[in-house]
Amino acid sequence: MILIGESTDADALRVRNEFLVDPHLEMSVEACSRLLAIHHRHAAVILETLVEEGFLDRTSDGRYIRR
Repeated sequence: MILIGESTDADALRVRNEFLVDPHLEMSVEACSRLLAIHHRHAAVILETLVEEGFLDRTSDGRYIRR
């Protein structure tokens, strides 16, 4: 049986790379969703995971920034 894993890891690497390339980047869930051409909920999970890992912070207006 072949199981297809979720693309979260590859997508998370792409988001992480965007923040590494531009350390002053501020990104909303909507912008992340558009950038990766993924569902809004998937983008939110990626960004929150990066917050939990200590890579990003979330601002009071809901944008994500490099920690």
